Amino acid sequence: MLKLIEVLVIFVVSTVLLISNRLRYDIIGIGTVIVLVVLGIVTPTLAMAEFASIPVFILALVMIMSKTISGTGLMEKLGEMLTRKFKNEYIVMTILFLSIGLLSGFMSDVALTLMMIPIAYVISEKLKHSPTKYLMPFAFIAVLGGRYTVASTSSNLILYGLWYQRYGTYLPFFTFSMPGLVIVLVSIPLIILLSRLLPERVKPVTSLDEFKTGEYLTEASLEEGGEILGKTVGEVEASYNVRIVGVYPGRIGKKNRVLKKGDIIIVRVRPETITILSGIKGVNIAPTQFFDQESKLTEVFIMPDSKLVGTTISNMISASRYNIAILGISAYGKKIFGRLRTLTIESGDVLLVSGHEKDIAEFMSLESLAPLHQRDIKMVNTRNGAISLGSLALAVGLASVGVNILLAYLVAVIVLLATRVLDVKDMYHSIEWPIIIFIGTYIVLGDALVSSGMTAYIAEFTAGSILILFLMSLFFANLIGNVASAVIMGPVAFLFPDPLKAIVVVAMAASCTFVTPWGNQSNLLVMSPGGYTVKDYAIYGTVVVVLVFIITYLYAIL
Repeated sequence: MLKLIEVLVIFVVSTVLLISNRLRYDIIGIGTVIVLVVLGIVTPTLAMAEFASIPVFILALVMIMSKTISGTGLMEKLGEMLTRKFKNEYIVMTILFLSIGLLSGFMSDVALTLMMIPIAYVISEKLKHSPTKYLMPFAFIAVLGGRYTVASTSSNLILYGLWYQRYGTYLPFFTFSMPGLVIVLVSIPLIILLSRLLPERVKPVTSLDEFKTGEYLTEASLEEGGEILGKTVGEVEASYNVRIVGVYPGRIGKKNRVLKKGDIIIVRVRPETITILSGIKGVNIAPTQFFDQESKLTEVFIMPDSKLVGTTISNMISASRYNIAILGISAYGKKIFGRLRTLTIESGDVLLVSGHEKDIAEFMSLESLAPLHQRDIKMVNTRNGAISLGSLALAVGLASVGVNILLAYLVAVIVLLATRVLDVKDMYHSIEWPIIIFIGTYIVLGDALVSSGMTAYIAEFTAGSILILFLMSLFFANLIGNVASAVIMGPVAFLFPDPLKAIVVVAMAASCTFVTPWGNQSNLLVMSPGGYTVKDYAIYGTVVVVLVFIITYLYAIL
C-alpha cells in the first residue's frame, strides 16, 4: 500500500507540473524518474532499459524520416499545384486533407503540420480568406490521420511496446487501421465544414522583425523549358501567388508582358512561398555553385555597425570571400529601379542567404550580422523528395509483410544516408530529443503504476465499460498528453475481456488531443499564427472528438 501511495503522489505532482507548464515536459519526466529510482520504486537498470526500448528507437527513426521528407518541399509544391489546377476550394481541401490524413499514418503529425503551414498561407491568399480558416483544420487532420498504424504516433508506439511486454508478440503494423482509416475518411467532410465555420481573423504584427520580413525581394532567371515561359506577368502572379515587380531586360509596363527564356524577374514574395517559387520548373533562384544538398537557408539581420551598411548587393557579392549566395532582401521600404544587385543595404535590413552552415557562420561573424528568429524556409528538391518517399514506401512495405518495424524504418534511414539525402549531423538534428526523453521517462512511470497496482484500481473503476475506458483515455490525453494517456490506460485495456479491442479504443482516444491547445504539439504550432483561443479548441475540438467516439464505439460493440 505504501508503494501505491508513493507512486500516486509522484504521478499527481508530475501531472500538476505538466498542467502548470512551469517546467519543460522532459525536465519533469527526468525528475519523475529520479524520484522513482531514489525511492527504490524502480531500479536504475529498468529505467535505463526503458529509455533504450524499441518504441523509443522507432519514434526516433520516424522523426528522422518525417524531417527528411519535410525538408524536400514536396508538400508545398503539391499545395501550389492543386491551388493552380483546381479553382474549387472544396476540391483542393479534400485532396489535401486526404493526402495529409493518409501520409500521417507513416510520418510525425508535427512534421506534417509544419509542412502544411506555408500551404495554408498560399491557399488563404488565393482564396481571399484568413489563414485562420485553414491552420487548425490542417493540424486536426494531421493528428486524426496519425492513428491507423502502430508507428504513426507516439501513443501508438507506447501501446505497441506495452503489448509486447505483456504478450511477447508485436502488434501487426495496421492493427489500428479499423477504425483508424474510417475515422480519417469520415472526418474529411467534417474538417472542411469546420474550416467554413472558423472565424476570419487577421493576426496583428507584434514585432518589428515580423513586419520587416513580411516579404522578400528575390531575383530569378528563366531557363529553357520553364513552365512559365510564354505566360504573361499577370498570369504568373495569379497562378503562383507572387508579385513580379521587375523584369530585366526592360521594365514592366503592363501585366501582359510575356516572359521569355533568359529573362530575369524581380519577385516580391513571402518567406512561406519561397519554397513554392523554387519548385517552379525553369525558375532558377540560387546560383547553383552555392546551393547543394548541404546548403541551408538562413535569415540574417544587418546590425548598425555592420561593414555592409551603405554597400550595394552587387559590391558585396563581388568583394565577398564567402561561399554564399544572397537570395533575397527584406522588401520593406524598398523601391526597385533595376536589378536586385543595385539595391543598397541599410541597417535593419534582413538578408536571405544560402550556403553551407560554416560559411554562413563565418559571414555573420566577420560582417557583424545577427541571426533572425528560426523559420522553416526551404527549396524544393525533387531528387531528395523522390528518394525520401521511396524510402518511406520501402519501410511501410517491409513492415506490412511482417518485418519488425524497427528494422524496417532502420533500413529506410540507411537508404537515406547511403544516397546522401541525409547526413549524420542532420539525422541527429532531426530527432526531437525532449520528446524522446519525455516518452522514455513516462514509460518508466507506467511500469511503476503497473507494479504498484494502481492500474488495477483504474480498471476496477472502468468496470469493463468501453465508454469509460474511452473517456478516461480522452481525459488524460487532453490534460497531460497522449503519451501519458497511453502509459496509464494501456495496461488497463489488458484487463478487459477482449484486450485487443480495448487497446484499439485506447489508441483512438489517446490521439484525440483536440480539446486543449497543449494536448498536442500540432495544436500549439498553429495557435499563435492562427490567432486561436483556448475556447476555439474547446468548441471545435469537441466536435471532432464526438465523431471519433461514435466510430470507435461502433467498432467496439460490433
